[in-house]
Amino acid sequence: MGNLTAANGERVLEWELKEPTSLGQLLLAHQEEIPDVIRLWKETECMFTVGVRIAAESTVVKDGDIVKVTPHNTQLHSADFPIGTGGTV
Repeated sequence: MGNLTAANGERVLEWELKEPTSLGQLLLAHQEEIPDVIRLWKETECMFTVGVRIAAESTVVKDGDIVKVTPHNTQLHSADFPIGTGGTV
């Protein structure tokens, strides 16, 4: 699989949030754009961070937050897939 990319080939995505939402809801709302991330998430094979804190599905994401996903797979351990949600990424 190599480095994680969105369905359109991008590694960095930016989404505008009108109101705070949980990380799980954010991922599900954009699942067609990030199928590899969704697969890893459902298999619990990755770690998410919001800002500098480790995140759970219930973590609240606000406009301007930076969300990153890091796969646990040793072949992909250095792959980073930042998901910008507004502001400067």
